[in-house]
Parts: sequence; C-alpha cells; structure tokens
Amino acid sequence: MPVRSVWLPPARYWQAALHSPHKQWLLSRGSLTAYLIALSAGHFKVQVLHQAWSKPHFDEQQALGLKHTDYAWIREVALLGNGQVWVTARSVIPHQTLHGKGKRLKYLGSRSLGSLLFNGGKRGQMWIHAPNQRQKYWTRRSCFYYGGQALLVQESFLPALFDVSTTRQIQL
Repeated sequence: MPVRSVWLPPARYWQAALHSPHKQWLLSRGSLTAYLIALSAGHFKVQVLHQAWSKPHFDEQQALGLKHTDYAWIREVALLGNGQVWVTARSVIPHQTLHGKGKRLKYLGSRSLGSLLFNGGKRGQMWIHAPNQRQKYWTRRSCFYYGGQALLVQESFLPALFDVSTTRQIQL
C-alpha cells in the first residue's frame, strides 16, 4: 500500500511535533530567500533543476483547483547557501497565472521566485508535512497570489540548513 501524503493545516500543526530549529523555519511567513541570504552572508544561489509544462501531482491539482487534464508550468530549484543545498523548491504555476503581471514568472531563470512574490504577491494558508518514507524532509507549501492569480510553492528543508542555522542565528 502506498504511503499517503498528509499535509497539515495550521489547526493541526501540533500533530507534526515540531521542535526547534524545524519549527522556526517551517512556520516563518517571511521571505525564505531573504532568510537564506542573511544566513549565508550573501553567498546564496538559485540552481534551476527542471522547468517545463507538465501535469501537477493530484494533491497539487486539488490545492489549486485544477482539473486532472490541466497542465501547469512546473519549476524545481535548489536553494544553495555557501555552496550547499539547503532547500529544494517546487513551484506549480497554472496557465492562467502566467498572463498579465504573472507572465514574468515563467522567465525567472536563476532569480528567486521569492524576490517577486514578496514584492507584490500575497501568501495564503501554509501547510506542513513531516518526514516519512516517501518524503524524507520537513516540507511546507503555500498558495501564493500574484497578479490576483494562484500558484503553489512547496519548499523542502534539508538537514544541512538545520546544521548551519543552529550555529549561526538569524531573525526569522
């Protein structure tokens, strides 16, 4: 039997048994990019792993209200601090979001998505996911609204981030 993903909304965060430093990173509502830049003392990089038109996963379709036949612009990146991968991120951007102001979301290159979303976008509810057999890392996802249109951003926090963040403190 396959392992089912369980995304916890704010009212159920307690079920994840979150502790420091995971709790501070997963529940911070500010710009993850800004936090990573601060933690790395400016030695931050976005590495594009993959981007293309593709069908979102079933749970992503549900979160965005998409039909099972809908395609979206999927962008997967690694966020590196001091040359180490600290976070991997997956963005699901529906076709209608890429019109008007959102057109620029398709042409980010190695620019951080957060640089746009926290300068004219709005974050909706945040969901968290505890590690399990299928998904090895603490993960969060949020619907953002940019130009009035929805997109889904999912961020997985790798152990290297927690190793560094326990020795170097930044304000989250």
